[in-house]
Amino acid sequence: MDNPTPPVAAAAARCFDFDLIVLGAGIMGSCTAHAAASRGARVLLLERFDLLHGLGSSHGESRTFRDAYPDAWYPPMVRLPGRLWADAEAESGHRVLTAIPLLLMGPRSNASVLAAARNAGAEEVDDVSARWGGAFRLPDGWVAAVSDHGSGVLHTTEAVKMFQDLAVHKGAMVRDNAEVVEILKRPEGGIAVRTSTGEEFHSAKCVVTVGAWTSRLIKSAAGVELPLPIQPLHTLVLYWRIEPGREGELTAESGFPTFSSYCDPLYVYSMPSLERPGMIKINYHGGPPCDPDLVSGGGDVVERVARWIDEFMPGHVETAGGPVDRLACMYSMTPDEDFVIDFLGGEFGQDVVVGAGFSGHGFKMGPAVGMILAEMALDGETRTAAEAGVELGHFRINRFESNPLGNASKED
Repeated sequence: MDNPTPPVAAAAARCFDFDLIVLGAGIMGSCTAHAAASRGARVLLLERFDLLHGLGSSHGESRTFRDAYPDAWYPPMVRLPGRLWADAEAESGHRVLTAIPLLLMGPRSNASVLAAARNAGAEEVDDVSARWGGAFRLPDGWVAAVSDHGSGVLHTTEAVKMFQDLAVHKGAMVRDNAEVVEILKRPEGGIAVRTSTGEEFHSAKCVVTVGAWTSRLIKSAAGVELPLPIQPLHTLVLYWRIEPGREGELTAESGFPTFSSYCDPLYVYSMPSLERPGMIKINYHGGPPCDPDLVSGGGDVVERVARWIDEFMPGHVETAGGPVDRLACMYSMTPDEDFVIDFLGGEFGQDVVVGAGFSGHGFKMGPAVGMILAEMALDGETRTAAEAGVELGHFRINRFESNPLGNASKED
């Protein structure tokens, strides 16, 4: 029996313009384009706005890298891209990941902080204040755990550009200011993608990674009604001034950690002073719902973070007058905060793959998600997920059919 034709070769035999079109050039789309181009696929990466724009979720100066998750299915997805980040850095000659310790803290009664520490292999410390010069003041009944591995800071825009450049180097075509208005199943097979300027591109497969615009694009361009509850949230990236005389204590060079504070209903996270001397980035995980094309406000994010700083880091970070800088950032939030990684289905079957709903915590997993999406599109399955122990069943679209909260229970 003859060997079956490989997916990329089969696509070429049918004379498509591309083997894969990727919509959205944020971190997920850029990593998907790189992964597919690395296999020799003919790839087109389309971006609605300018490349490296600041309107979505993949811009700015830094993101945390951590493998501390209460849900056991995420650590394998972080450890896999940890290796993939290193491979991309070696290939590009650029360094975008800085290793930094991780501090987890929260009430001992909070099951999430205990599970996150356990899954990350973080060790409890008795006196977190002593370790970092009195920077933290934890209430009675709180637990603190530290991990010196599997955590760090990613340099955001540099990382996205790195994967775009690597994809282009491997033959991918990248087009910006190309708004997709229609995704069609071609009668002869494959996908047609049309833009607002009248251009039409053909491919064997398509991957959709457009973040907060996902539900809108799937409905308007592909004409598909799905139980795909991805809610855009508008949050703020906040930079606060460090109290005079303490600037050197809260830097990455001094060993100050990234940290996560589990304090219902707050989840506050931070990273050490790194990109802006004399300032530290401390943020709240979340924000008010928004229209991705009409972003404004940010709710009471600033006030929430300021109250947390005054309680937990008194005398180390200034809150009077508010943050020095506040930058808009958008989450594409699912009800359970889990990703969507699945085939679109319906008339599109396995020809269109959706990667979405990364809920403000997916950036670090970009290389792994990109490899998985590329494999799903080109092969109809993914070896990477299976080999890494990643169970994709948690990320299927149909989880919302029987439960609008997806993987979350009504009590969560």
